[in-house]
Amino acid sequence: MLKRIIKEQKVAILAVVIILLSFISSGIFAYYNHNNQNVDYNKDQLLSEANVLYYEGKYEASINKYRKLLVYENSKVARKNLASVYESLGKYKAAAKEYEQLLKDENSSQLRLDLAIAYYNLDQLNKSERELKILRDSELEGDYIIRDVNYYLSLIANKSSNYEQAEEYIRLALADNNFALGYYQLGEVKYNQGVYKEAIDYYLKALKVDGSLKGVNRKIALAYLELDQSKAAVVYLKRANKENKEDRVIANKLAELKLSHPEYFEDKELTLPEERKREIPDSVTFEEVEAIKDPGRELRIGILDNEAEVYFRVGSDFKVKEEDKVILEAKKSDLLKAVFEEGRYYLEIGEKKIEFSNTIQVIPNNYAPVLVHNIIYGRGYYWGGIEDRQYRGSLELIPRKQGITVVNLVHMEEYLMGVIPSEMSPSWPIESLKVQAVAARSYTLANLNKHSDDGYDLCSDVHCAAYRGIAREYPRSNQAVLDTAGEVMSYNGNPINAVYSANSGGHTENSEDVWKFKVGYLRGVSTEIKDSKFPLSPADLKEWLRDTPASYSNNLDFTKASYYRWQRNLSIEYLESSLGIKNIKEVLPTQRGESGSVRSLLVIGENEEKEFTYNLRSKFGGLRSNRFWIQPQYENGRLSSFLFYGSGWGHSVGMDQVAVAAMADMGSKYKDILNHFYTDIKIEDRY
Repeated sequence: MLKRIIKEQKVAILAVVIILLSFISSGIFAYYNHNNQNVDYNKDQLLSEANVLYYEGKYEASINKYRKLLVYENSKVARKNLASVYESLGKYKAAAKEYEQLLKDENSSQLRLDLAIAYYNLDQLNKSERELKILRDSELEGDYIIRDVNYYLSLIANKSSNYEQAEEYIRLALADNNFALGYYQLGEVKYNQGVYKEAIDYYLKALKVDGSLKGVNRKIALAYLELDQSKAAVVYLKRANKENKEDRVIANKLAELKLSHPEYFEDKELTLPEERKREIPDSVTFEEVEAIKDPGRELRIGILDNEAEVYFRVGSDFKVKEEDKVILEAKKSDLLKAVFEEGRYYLEIGEKKIEFSNTIQVIPNNYAPVLVHNIIYGRGYYWGGIEDRQYRGSLELIPRKQGITVVNLVHMEEYLMGVIPSEMSPSWPIESLKVQAVAARSYTLANLNKHSDDGYDLCSDVHCAAYRGIAREYPRSNQAVLDTAGEVMSYNGNPINAVYSANSGGHTENSEDVWKFKVGYLRGVSTEIKDSKFPLSPADLKEWLRDTPASYSNNLDFTKASYYRWQRNLSIEYLESSLGIKNIKEVLPTQRGESGSVRSLLVIGENEEKEFTYNLRSKFGGLRSNRFWIQPQYENGRLSSFLFYGSGWGHSVGMDQVAVAAMADMGSKYKDILNHFYTDIKIEDRY
């Protein structure tokens, strides 16, 4: 009898265990509240809902979900995410409380660093220093943790006027030599020591790593003023003034110097490229080119628009036709001039002048370049210029109401030979150049109507694709074009708009998360060696952006480390000036894409708020990408700036060029790479 009872009890216990295990495996748990009422909850569902709310910018609702889960159980995952959300809101007291609790259960370097940063922003410098020194004296894992520990120790020492210690710490942080904020901090230490020349050197190093770093020009200008080098100071005062028109210190210094040294303001007059004059050379040397066996379809590429005069030559004897009639025959290197004057169009060669009213074609008798003088590039920008360019194919001159438009009639493969080296370094692996060739060919076919109203298919600048003709051709990139001749990516039978960017930072984006419209073949994919599971939770996203996960996008043979992971600190003063919002209190992402890119940002001021959805990168100081984590920064209890941790360079949609090169370097074939970056496409031979 006793044995039977014991056996039945064992069976009952086993049944209970099985039931409990089934609940655990399903994520459903039972919790008894204070009223002894049974409450069922699903841990994974609550975490998922909280994460979604965070990505939607619903921070308080997200916090409530994490806190609800913490009522049921001591979930480390929920607590880490809760602390991270508090941190992004600048609620460092609440964040510190959660990090303190987490550290009771887990001695984590990452969590201790987060706690130290929270203490720093709460102006609890002794506590912050204590935690940082614990980290410093332990075996740290992760380059960014070592860097940030020493960075914050330097900030604390600098605040205490312990400049030698501050310098020692920041030099340790600069073991990461792509740490722009570290060079800036070393400049600050030297400035505070009164060693202004060295301060300038380190400020300039910061700009070398990140040319868009804000506030650096201001400090360089002030350092030059301390050295009584007013002329040099004026250069940087002007740049600082351009960054922040509301900076009264800089504006006043400029005004003072303009009165005392007006000669420093007598700049050489800058001219736009279209305003410059350039002599036409008496003779030229033509490039030697060979015809391509299967050059593909003919394209119409716009070279010049609405010009008053156009100078050109041909590398062989040639003829000029108006409609089907030959109106001129000329010799190799003869200089011709097309002129638009008083509403009429003329073709001039020597003393001869021929009027035309319809489109004319310039056709070489043999396969030879056509040369157009004084091509303007960078129109409207001071960095632009004027140069002569040689092209394969022939020319077409179209009389328009405002002047003469010049079109290069060139076949697809000839055109791509002039495009690929402008889009990807010809020294990169041949398989990556093949990837670029197929992508560019597909993009070209998908965008043929882009300039139909202008009389041509595509333009020759970056609005379509940079095309500089024969001078940009290289043997390796030419070979990549020929090896893939005719190959096009298609989706549902149509050539794809094969967009690409320089560096995705480890994961590309869905098209709708960047440009608001969904394209089936533009799906986000990983470029990591070991894939992360996107979308990431708030805590994991922050960690992913601070860390440097192994990735094809971080192959330093093809990129700089600061293009893969970067930091940017934007002061309140800068943001208020550039955005036109006074007394900024918060800067919050209100929507993120699946891979973490920010789709919109809400800026809350004392009396107004604005949501920004377009051109986020340019509006927020030239950020390298839209994927970032924002950490509010406080000094002496006052909000002073926002620190952006970001990844990648560019829009991150479609192909990641650095990852392509790295994958090719590791042995991947071009078709496999294309299929990785463009979803559900077919690679077809169109010839």
